[in-house]
Amino acid sequence: MSAKSITVLGRQISYEISNVDIHTIEYYPSNPRINYIISKYPPKDINQNIIEMELLKLESTRERIKDIEENKGMIDEVYILQNQVVEGNTRLCAYRRLYEKYNKDNRWKFIKAKVLQDDVSEEELFYILGIFHIRGKKEWDAYEKAAYINKMINTLKKTPEEICKQLGMQKKTLEAALKAYNVMSKKYLSSLKNNNEINSTKDDLKKFSYFDAFYHQKELVQRVQDTPDFEDLFVQWVKDDRLKNAQSVRELPKILSNKKACKAFSESDPEEALEDAKQILYEHKPEKVDRFYKKIREFRDLLREAEVNFVKDEIETNKNKKAELNQCYRDLKKFCKEVGLDI
Repeated sequence: MSAKSITVLGRQISYEISNVDIHTIEYYPSNPRINYIISKYPPKDINQNIIEMELLKLESTRERIKDIEENKGMIDEVYILQNQVVEGNTRLCAYRRLYEKYNKDNRWKFIKAKVLQDDVSEEELFYILGIFHIRGKKEWDAYEKAAYINKMINTLKKTPEEICKQLGMQKKTLEAALKAYNVMSKKYLSSLKNNNEINSTKDDLKKFSYFDAFYHQKELVQRVQDTPDFEDLFVQWVKDDRLKNAQSVRELPKILSNKKACKAFSESDPEEALEDAKQILYEHKPEKVDRFYKKIREFRDLLREAEVNFVKDEIETNKNKKAELNQCYRDLKKFCKEVGLDI
């Protein structure tokens, strides 16, 4: 065991690096992920066994168990404050699972930890975790990061400017994350709980990336401002799994710009919705989805917007510019002939 210290908000906070018995420490219920997965239970029923049971159902936990098992241990220490694992709950769960799997092999009985001094305040703890997970190498999942920022503002009464400075974030990024967190928490996750749709074998929190991508699209944000109900419609699309991933959200402005594509996206079977809409776009608005036709449209726009008399004067005095346009004409004529177009 070795004692060290870190400076947090001007105060020296000591910690000890130690191998800690996995059965003498507890999960941290205030962790955003744990707080969500146990939210479907009545508070009186929540205990450490319930937390562990729910963690074990998550795909992300199963992946962590596999990684730690293959590596025969972990690289980073967990953080412990007053006997709770304030950072590293999934790793604690993995160690407990491996301890049982390997017939209580002592290799998995002790977990390497940074044990913080007991009087760390909530603000200091948030600062430590924020630096570690947002500015450091080991980033939180996007939902956990947004939950952290939300709590900094609503619990610790920090301003967005203070948080941006502390965490090295752009204000636009912070604002998008907060909007996404509020919509996901109040409309998406709450609706799952109300309708008993929480699936513990699926990590619903990963859907946060959809909402974050949504609030990074100017066209979608503007649509919400013009039609507030659109936000609810998007939440339903996410629930229906009409979007394959966060990248798919970036396709929405194109789809919504075409009535037929929008209708197909809204009314097709969820698993086919995105592809059906994109197919309609490809047929009716190929420049929206195909790079080749997008460049063709840009070329057409370039010609329409060109100052003809200015270009005419240029090519009369500059032979290189004239040669470039001549070559363009020859290439276009050849291409049109090869694809069967009369010119």
